[in-house]
Order: sequence, then C-alpha cells, then structure tokens
Amino acid sequence: MSLDDLRRNWDGLGKVDPLWAILAYPERHKRGWEGHEDDFFATGRQAVDEVMKMLDRVQASPATKGRAMDFGCGAGRLTQGLAGHFEKADGVDIASSMVDLARKHNRAGDRVTYHLNEKSDLSLFEDDTFDFLLSIIVLQHIPNAYKTGYLREFVRVLEPGGVAAFTVPSHGDWSIEGIVRRLPNSWQNVYRRRRYGYDNVMEFHPLKRAKVEATLREAGAEVVHVEREYMAGPRYTSFMYVIRKPAASTTTS
Repeated sequence: MSLDDLRRNWDGLGKVDPLWAILAYPERHKRGWEGHEDDFFATGRQAVDEVMKMLDRVQASPATKGRAMDFGCGAGRLTQGLAGHFEKADGVDIASSMVDLARKHNRAGDRVTYHLNEKSDLSLFEDDTFDFLLSIIVLQHIPNAYKTGYLREFVRVLEPGGVAAFTVPSHGDWSIEGIVRRLPNSWQNVYRRRRYGYDNVMEFHPLKRAKVEATLREAGAEVVHVEREYMAGPRYTSFMYVIRKPAASTTTS
C-alpha cells in the first residue's frame, strides 16, 4: 500500500462512516455514531485521562503542559481530550474529510488546531516543538515502511525532555483469527470489503516490538515504558510505548 492508497482509503472512510472508522464498535457500523456524538467525544476525554494517569504511574509525565500533538487525529476525538490537559493541542491527519470533520466538531476553540498532512514525514513542524505526542490505534493502519519513518519523526518534533505515548500491535497468536490476520492485506481486503460494505478499507500492519524499540533508540529516544494493551483485539499482542526525548545536555568550560 502506498501513501496515496492510505490517504484515499481514509478520506473515503471519512466520507461514508467516519466515526465508526475511528472507533469501530460493531454496533456503531453504518453511521451508528450519528446522534451519539457526545458519547463518541467522551471516549476521547476518557482515553486521554487514562493515558495521563498511566504516565504519572510510570513517572513519565511531560515536564511542561504547553503543546501536544494527536497523530492520526481523525475527527479530533483525542485532540479535544488533550486540550483538557495542555495549553494547545494540534491534530494531524492524512485525510481531508477527517480534518474537515474535526474542525466542524471542534469544541475547544483556538486551543485546538487541525492540520492536513499528506506527507511521509512531519515536516510541517519544526524540531523540538511538542511537549507531548499521542497516537492510539493509528499506527497499526500504516504500512511499516512509513510507520518507522513517522516514529523517527515523533522523536524529532518532541521538545528535549518531551514524551510520546503510542500503540503498535506486534504479532498475532496461532488461533484461526490470529492466523487469518497474518495473511497479506491484499487478501484480507477482499473480506473487509465484503463484510463492511465499503470500497475503502482499514489495513492492518503490525510491527514486532524489537523493531519498534530499535527504531526509536536509533532516532535518539529513551524507551521509558512498554506495556500490553488490548485495542487490537484479544488474538493480538499489542503494546503501548512511552518514550522520552533526552533533555539537551549542558557542558561547562
């Protein structure tokens, strides 16, 4: 899958069933979130609150609460949650339909800004910009060649001492479901289109923990904490990663 394919899929999903594509509860399929938008955005506030508590627990809370990024923001579910903890929150997404929806539903005024980013990097932001970066159930949909590039960019755009938290599935088990999810996405997409009724698909791209951690360390990050998380489903081993960009060293003469 190319970056254009990724953009096309998510832009299409953003037009036909955006909130389900972001939070795919079975009962919300076929625009089942319509009329329940308050509930949808409440899940974002709850998710961010839980992440912030986890950071406190592992002693990795950002030192300052100035600016945060929600990478793969979709309709702004987590971005608005971040606005409850930081002075400013930036949502970034590859799909223009999702960014338009996020702007439409923005309830945090000018404390939140949404950005369309169709590039394989985050060059619209300078080095050392964010105190915190969050990305939940996003990287699993991005092909690994791009995923590792974005991981390096996460480190670049963090302030020295800044923190990022994000989820990446590692591998499936050997159940029937786990084996099926190891099949090439080109095969699985036939099933996905038939099951969900949409031409556009959410591909699944796991990346082994060892590769994730090696990429982060090569980019200069400190891997502070890794723990199991279950949003990818019970048949998948998936992790929440917490990283820190080392503070700039000081020398005396």
